[in-house]
Amino acid sequence: MEQQHQQTLTQLVNDVYNKPDLIEEHQPLIEPLLTDLVASAPSGFEGMAAMINTHISNGFKFKNPKIQQFELESGLLKLKTYFQKINL
Repeated sequence: MEQQHQQTLTQLVNDVYNKPDLIEEHQPLIEPLLTDLVASAPSGFEGMAAMINTHISNGFKFKNPKIQQFELESGLLKLKTYFQKINL
């Protein structure tokens, strides 16, 4: 995944985490980036990419704001760590 897409994905998820009413607007932008994240995961990082995808996708599925917040926060924290590790 290109660094520009990494930054875009991180920013979009961060925006939704901080302002949940952006979910419907940002979801169509985030989903293809998540697909790219999983497809381009380096060897040994496939599981982490899949876990990030699951957390963020769950944030879109659940309607309970507390669950959404938890899932998006978990995905965002793992996403930032993931990008730090693969960009060394």
